[in-house]
Amino acid sequence: MSLVAARVKEFLEEYGERAALVLRAALEVSEEYKASGKNVLGDFDYKGLVQKLKLKGISYNPSPLLRKLEREYGIIETTYKSEKQHWWRFIDEEGVREALEGEEDIEDPKLVMLKVQAAALGLGEIKEKLRKLSSKKKLNTAERKWFKNFAFETLPLIVRIAETVIEEGYEDPELMEAVRVLKLSMRVANKLKAKGLVTLDINEEISP
Repeated sequence: MSLVAARVKEFLEEYGERAALVLRAALEVSEEYKASGKNVLGDFDYKGLVQKLKLKGISYNPSPLLRKLEREYGIIETTYKSEKQHWWRFIDEEGVREALEGEEDIEDPKLVMLKVQAAALGLGEIKEKLRKLSSKKKLNTAERKWFKNFAFETLPLIVRIAETVIEEGYEDPELMEAVRVLKLSMRVANKLKAKGLVTLDINEEISP
């Protein structure tokens, strides 16, 4: 185990699941920035991290944990800071991944599966889309088509996750997004019903 991986282990033992969520979110932001090909000022920034946590249903301020990651544990370091921006890089990104993967190995296998499925579906992005639709007075043709496709193709998969989350009593913030998506879906459906906009071509749906 690398020195940074050992430090991450200590950090996770001290601060628990919240610490793991912040580190995983920071890694995801870093991956997205690299994939975009944009010229950025570090591996991840405060704004991007907060947005990623928000998509996972997490609204707390990560600043205290970021300070500890940098000043006490030496896991990240500042690469740029101004009044409006703060960027960091991982001292050893693979070491961070190594430690986090070790934590995942001891989790409930069903919980790990649900988290992977939730990530694959992009529940945070779906929730934001539904929230925007639910706040609109009227949906246009493209939005109604998206909602119809979502209802028949993606929603059944989300229901499976939500059912398991409720049955098993999981309280993981990422998985609770499935339940929130169901509530928002019903809100949009009620809006469409109220305006008489729910139409379905049965032949279209059952044709091969």
